[in-house]
Amino acid sequence: MAHYRKLLIVSSVILAAIVMMLYGHPLDDWSPQQIQPANVAPGLERIDEIQARSQNIPPVIDNQPPSPKLNNRLATQNSQVITTVVASITLSGWVGTEFGENRAGETVVLYSSNLRTRHSVITGISGDFIFTDLNPSWDYVLRVSPQGMFKRYVKFPIKLSLEEEVHNIVLESIPLGTVSGRIADPYGRPVTDIELFIKTLEVESWSTSVITDAHGSFSLTGFPAGKFELSIKGRQSLTATGFRFDPAVGELITLTIDVGPHYLKGQIYDESGQTIDNARVFLNWELQENSIRIRSIRQTSVDARGEFQFTRLGPGNHELVISAWKGGSSGQATKYTSRQTVNVGVDAGEMNIYLNTL
Repeated sequence: MAHYRKLLIVSSVILAAIVMMLYGHPLDDWSPQQIQPANVAPGLERIDEIQARSQNIPPVIDNQPPSPKLNNRLATQNSQVITTVVASITLSGWVGTEFGENRAGETVVLYSSNLRTRHSVITGISGDFIFTDLNPSWDYVLRVSPQGMFKRYVKFPIKLSLEEEVHNIVLESIPLGTVSGRIADPYGRPVTDIELFIKTLEVESWSTSVITDAHGSFSLTGFPAGKFELSIKGRQSLTATGFRFDPAVGELITLTIDVGPHYLKGQIYDESGQTIDNARVFLNWELQENSIRIRSIRQTSVDARGEFQFTRLGPGNHELVISAWKGGSSGQATKYTSRQTVNVGVDAGEMNIYLNTL
């Protein structure tokens, strides 16, 4: 009996151990709906849920697309790139030629229309420059108007947003050559001893002058390539624009100016028949030859008898402009202007002009 009890106790202990082994590991649920795809890392759904909660964005359930409202929020967040605001920017650089030569003494200008600021600095002996304490902006303009035969340098727009910015400036040299030309009147006859002032538009503040010879010709060496204009100064001022010089071509410039054997004179009266002695008289003339535009302006004052005169005029239409001042009852002078076209060489060279001052 005692042996039987002992055997029963041992059997109970063994059975209890087996039950504990079986129920110590929960059985897996092999339902097909619970199987996870092999490419989903364990715990990824939990991470997505935590991230969504931290951004106050509800996690996406199953394969349904996000709502339009959620898409708008995501797009807004992506467009708002967070950057550190720079309190002060330093812009430095070097100015030199395409041959690596340093350009000392050049003025470097930096300005921003958005900030309404303008800065300038002169390059050092090594061609270096530096701007400090700049504010961030996207529309900076960097400009150099170099000394000598170099093209003007302009770079726009320049965005400055980092604490340290570097922009090197390489100046491009201008080819030189010999420019030649001839000055003639409308009849094709040479105009001698005329002083021409020539200004290039490619080089900052560069100009020269030349006097036509007995054949109405002129020639200049070391002339820079690019656009330029001619002018005559004095009682007859003339400007001619639209020229471009190419040293490789070396074409001859022919310029027609308003010079000739004709004259125009007249006397100015008011509406009561009294002469006007405080008037200014202008005689304008224009000529368009292909891309070249020539404009001549002569001016003079009337004398005590209200008379004026222009000499050495070329033929063709001219605009005659009369400007006079007359005092009113209030003591203030009023300006009166008269314009008319005169065909010089065809119309009478003497004329009476009545200016209505009422």
